[in-house]
Amino acid sequence: MYCPSCGTKAGEADSYCSKCGKSLTAQQETVLYSFGPWGTSICFSRPSFFTVIHKNDTKIVSTNQRLSGYSSFTNSLRFQMPYEAITNTEIFDYMLWRVLWIQYVEAEKMREVSIMCTMSNHEHIDRVNELVQARRRR
Repeated sequence: MYCPSCGTKAGEADSYCSKCGKSLTAQQETVLYSFGPWGTSICFSRPSFFTVIHKNDTKIVSTNQRLSGYSSFTNSLRFQMPYEAITNTEIFDYMLWRVLWIQYVEAEKMREVSIMCTMSNHEHIDRVNELVQARRRR
């Protein structure tokens, strides 16, 4: 379970966040959709010839509160954004990938991530984009 306010990992029995002190029982975080790592890549900009792309090593998780990406090797957090922090999205094709580019605010700075799937599993991009758009409208 994660704190709905600040995203800090919390114990299942905890009622309040140890970092921000907010209630954890208001709305429990649940996974809505996840995919990867095979056929899924990410980069922290728009993809280009000179961009470092993390290929086949990131699991994407969409919950009722946020979108996150985790390293499939270390399970460490690569990116995390509450839906309300997302300012812009775009879907486009780049080489052999279908790309969901997301711009969001984190710690008062503009960040971006591109989630990419091969054309054979591009339905993941469409599905996670539907979830992002639906959650942003709330």
